[in-house]
Amino acid sequence: MGFLFSRGRNTTNRADMIADFMINTASYGEVVPEVLGTTRLSGNIIYYDDFTPHEHRSTTRTGKGGGSKHTEITYTYTVACAIGLCEGPIQGIGKVWRGKEIYDYPNEKIELTAYLGAHGQQPWPYVISKHPEKALPYSGLAYMAGVVDLGEQGSLPQFNFEIKGKLLETGDGVDVNPADYIVHVLRSIGIDDVNIEGLDHYRHYCKAADILISTPPDSKSSKAQTVINDIAEITNSLVFWSTDRLKIVPLADKPIKDWSPYNQIQYNLTADDLIPASDGQLIVYKRKDSSETYNQATVEFINRANGYEKETVAFEVVADVQKNGLKPASKKSAHYLYTKARAQYYAEQLAMKRLYSKNQYTFRLDWAFCRLEPGDLVTLTDELCGLREQIVVITSVSEAADGQLEITAEGKPPGTYSPAKYNVHENERPFIDYNQPAPSVNDVAIFQTVGDVGGNQVFVGVNAPSGWGGCSVWLSDNGESYRRIGSITQQARMGRTRSAFNETANACEVTLNQGILKTATHVDAERANTLCWTNGEAFSYEAVEVHPDNWYTLRGIVRGQYGTKAINHNAGERFVRVDEALFRYPYRKEDINKTIYLKFTSMNLFGSNEQGLDEVQEYQYKIVPYYIPEVSNLTLYTKYYKIGNGVLSFDVVAQFDVPQINSFDTVELWYREGSAAWKYGGSGNGQISISGCELGHTYEVKAIVKDVHGNTSQGVSKSITVAMKTEVPNAPQGFSISFSDKANFNWLEVRNADVDFYELRLDTRTGQTAGMIGRSNNTTYSGSLSDRSGKVYLYAHNPSKGYGAPAELTYNVPVPVMPTNVKLTGNLNGIGVIFQMIPPGCRGANVYVDNTVYFTSTNAMSIPLEAGVYSVSVAYVDIFGEGPRTAATNVTVKAKIDKDLLDLEKLGIADMDRAVKALSNEVGTVKSSVSGLSSKLVDQANGFQRSLSDLNNNLSSQITQVAGGVEVKVTNALNSLTGSEIVSRINLTPAGTRIDGRLLHVTGQALFDDNIITNKMLQAKAVTADKMQVDSLSAITANVGELKGGTITGTTIKNASNTFSVDANGNIRGVNITGSRIDANSVYANGEPLKNTNFASMHVVSGQKINLPPGYNYDRCLFYLTNVKMRADSVYKLSGRYFSDSDMNKIHDFNNRYSMYWNDKPGGGKMDDLEGGRWLHGEPLQNRVFYPNGDAPDGGTFSYGRGYPKNNAASASNNSKWFKGCGVTKEGYFYFFYNSGQFAYYGEADLLIVSFW
Repeated sequence: MGFLFSRGRNTTNRADMIADFMINTASYGEVVPEVLGTTRLSGNIIYYDDFTPHEHRSTTRTGKGGGSKHTEITYTYTVACAIGLCEGPIQGIGKVWRGKEIYDYPNEKIELTAYLGAHGQQPWPYVISKHPEKALPYSGLAYMAGVVDLGEQGSLPQFNFEIKGKLLETGDGVDVNPADYIVHVLRSIGIDDVNIEGLDHYRHYCKAADILISTPPDSKSSKAQTVINDIAEITNSLVFWSTDRLKIVPLADKPIKDWSPYNQIQYNLTADDLIPASDGQLIVYKRKDSSETYNQATVEFINRANGYEKETVAFEVVADVQKNGLKPASKKSAHYLYTKARAQYYAEQLAMKRLYSKNQYTFRLDWAFCRLEPGDLVTLTDELCGLREQIVVITSVSEAADGQLEITAEGKPPGTYSPAKYNVHENERPFIDYNQPAPSVNDVAIFQTVGDVGGNQVFVGVNAPSGWGGCSVWLSDNGESYRRIGSITQQARMGRTRSAFNETANACEVTLNQGILKTATHVDAERANTLCWTNGEAFSYEAVEVHPDNWYTLRGIVRGQYGTKAINHNAGERFVRVDEALFRYPYRKEDINKTIYLKFTSMNLFGSNEQGLDEVQEYQYKIVPYYIPEVSNLTLYTKYYKIGNGVLSFDVVAQFDVPQINSFDTVELWYREGSAAWKYGGSGNGQISISGCELGHTYEVKAIVKDVHGNTSQGVSKSITVAMKTEVPNAPQGFSISFSDKANFNWLEVRNADVDFYELRLDTRTGQTAGMIGRSNNTTYSGSLSDRSGKVYLYAHNPSKGYGAPAELTYNVPVPVMPTNVKLTGNLNGIGVIFQMIPPGCRGANVYVDNTVYFTSTNAMSIPLEAGVYSVSVAYVDIFGEGPRTAATNVTVKAKIDKDLLDLEKLGIADMDRAVKALSNEVGTVKSSVSGLSSKLVDQANGFQRSLSDLNNNLSSQITQVAGGVEVKVTNALNSLTGSEIVSRINLTPAGTRIDGRLLHVTGQALFDDNIITNKMLQAKAVTADKMQVDSLSAITANVGELKGGTITGTTIKNASNTFSVDANGNIRGVNITGSRIDANSVYANGEPLKNTNFASMHVVSGQKINLPPGYNYDRCLFYLTNVKMRADSVYKLSGRYFSDSDMNKIHDFNNRYSMYWNDKPGGGKMDDLEGGRWLHGEPLQNRVFYPNGDAPDGGTFSYGRGYPKNNAASASNNSKWFKGCGVTKEGYFYFFYNSGQFAYYGEADLLIVSFW
């Protein structure tokens, strides 16, 4: 708190102002949660601005008659902020916790507005109006935004929000049915068409049992498998994959309301069905020890009714507790549950399961029972184990090494179950032929898509009749020698178009051979999540209408995706749903225009009896360049140059629009004259120029699109004849201006005439120097303007026809705004100035210190100044001048008074005290005393003293005069031992004048010349700027704390012997620093700042960024590496002769994460020829990395070659190209790697860093 005295008896108490907004809930890189159901989240600050203090004054009258006034000045603060919540859209906000207060949204006390995260939602209107350049819509993100009153604190209150998320309609309007939760999770990872068996039965069970869930409040990014398994456990169900479908089986064995369990026993298994193990046992029976069984379950859940606090419930199996005593299990977390009743039900199911599933049975069956799956019920009868029709539920089915089925099951409690569905004992066990013939594929689709979908890949889809169990894929280059290249296990969703549809249709009809199509969302269609391929067009659908005979109507079609064209389609065209069921065969660029031969050998349903190659049909396919969209709007024009000496030069300029494809790389331009060979003219994006073209020649120009896979389009061609265009130039189009430190002009090329230059003017007097801004021979110019508003003219000039009509541009640049958030800091060396960022259009700011101006191009500046009090203000500056200045604020640069001057005053007081003591004898003394009053007079050669004492009040006054000084004092301690307690005292000696006392009251005018004002002579904070007015203040010899107001000006400060001095220019001479340290914000030597040498040690792994303290640079560091070791495990191991896209992805992932060195795919695609590329984070530092222990790795900073070193596991004769290195890049990344096209390793080390300032 600052406390200031004002004139009279008025006082002011001012609170300290907080300078910065303190963020307490902002984190970079946080996963945006998705809320299903209703939960509580705290959110994450995604935006804040306009942190503003607001001053409040309150004045009270005090003292007798209210003659004194006391003013309290306090501050409150507001900030504009946005708090990100979760992925949208959501259905709304319920309760809001602001600190300790709870409100129902909406409520004005919350001060925040909800934005529900719709796709395409508008930005926050506040930011649009205040900071349009920062206005972001945050499409798809739910957030709260508003201007929040922070009170007297500089930080945001603790906010929490009740989020009403997605899928509320599937449950009770608050929580979600677990069945729909699981479906949503699967769709979120791209499995949008999975067939879930038992889904409706499971949904009905959850509804009847009132098991509804919501996203846990502490949910982080989790695998879909983990989420589904957690939900299955909470709902007491089994979830597993069965062939090509997901199956969900509730384990509840009693009816709940209108839901009934599947208590259907599949088989009654006896010794005739069970296959003995190697030891002869039919059933391996395992019973949990009683110490491993529990009869009490405790569940932790989130209680929505109690502010989303964590609570626990417990359930005990009373009968077992009475029999065996209480056996509690460890606490189980179920944060998907938000009500006590649901948590209690889960605890009951958990307790029963832990008690009654304590018996486990393992047995083997042959493939006659291959229909059995987890969740199925069977009975077991085995006399040796004492089992008679024991009901068990199967928990796992696996295939043993000998091909038999190994089954694990757990016991079920007694109850009502349906009889066995299959009775294998009435007759002989039915014979199952595992070698039945495999059906051949009956439809094959072989096609190529565009680069964005498949790149250099051939897609293959097959359909087959029932009983088909997959097939092997065989390929031949000549139709004779085949090699197996993979397998297909799923049937493709493909068929034919049922009817024709034109290029503008948004619906179509298709018939499928196999599989089904399901409705998706519009976003799915926009993102090509339902991608289909038909006769060269890629499109996706939104809605699906199902009809009999497996035909569908697809609606909401998004046509012409991935750069393909929407075209007319006929009935009967091939239709393929592009998904994971398709087989992908990667090919090399050299394979284009070659014919490949494919065969598909099928297996039966049991995966056996595979067909021979001679039994199946051969399919031929010619690999062609896949479709790459061409450039559009290709235009050619010539550009004229006058080189000199009458020599003319022309450019042919091609302008075009590139196709909107993700795999776009560049556009190559080729040209020729007549039928000559094509010549390469360059590459680019949007515009390419061909230089050195000749007058009168005709050039054919072709623009070819190239994608990242190295493939090219057919190309688009146009011709142009280079001729002199002697027309009057048109007015330039697209004339615009922007401002930075200069005025920057831009316009479009004038094409109707040859232009030798463009002229920018402030008037229409073309060719005149006066009024001309400048000339340019291209379409840009940067220069200066003197007026803040005006009109500019742009002329194109032809050497024959002269100037054309001008393009006109009126501009008006507003005056820069006044800077805000100005913070001034004074120290011993000068002042620091910080203010709001430089706004767009301004080149910097002027900082005014008294009458001196300092320019800065950033919003922070340090100004060296001598000790004094300075008036500081700031104004933004653009190319026209400056805007309004901020109000002047005083800041103090502190100084220290020489300690010797203060010590001299103490010596003078000590000398006078010794002189007074010397006059205490009785020589030359006259005394008198009456009624307690006495006087004493001492008159001697060396001094004179007169004393008066009041013995009744213990008061005494004394005047002493000696040759070396005069002293007057009053004391009030006559009865004390020393009599030295001074009431008032004036001491005059050659060393100076000292006044001691409780009050010093000067009623007349006071003038101080060459005096020393030291500590305790003025009360702290008692002298303010309004009480001082001097033209100059110099010769200060005092211990000054903070001196405000005015200016202290001087020339030279020096000591008596002139061995030390500080002149007016700030030069200090003759300084001996004897202290242990120098405290300063910055120390300079030869104009450069100095700081300590910094030492740091750490363990680093290849690819790790090394962080340095602020102000240190990597190229001014020394790096000492020890314990340098290469890890034994490889990051990737590749086989084959040629790279696939997947192979290169692995290599580039290694480059990005570990090596910091990019490898390019070789032109021929051979693994042995892996190309070197570029450093990702700067070149390696040279002569900065050392190995003090002599364990420098082989290869040095960086090396490459062919053939592996002898210490590598690969053959020494291998001729593959390799790369290796160890060091630190210029951007501070440590690397230690060794890789080739076949393998990659990386290493680690201990690192000592010595950083020099």
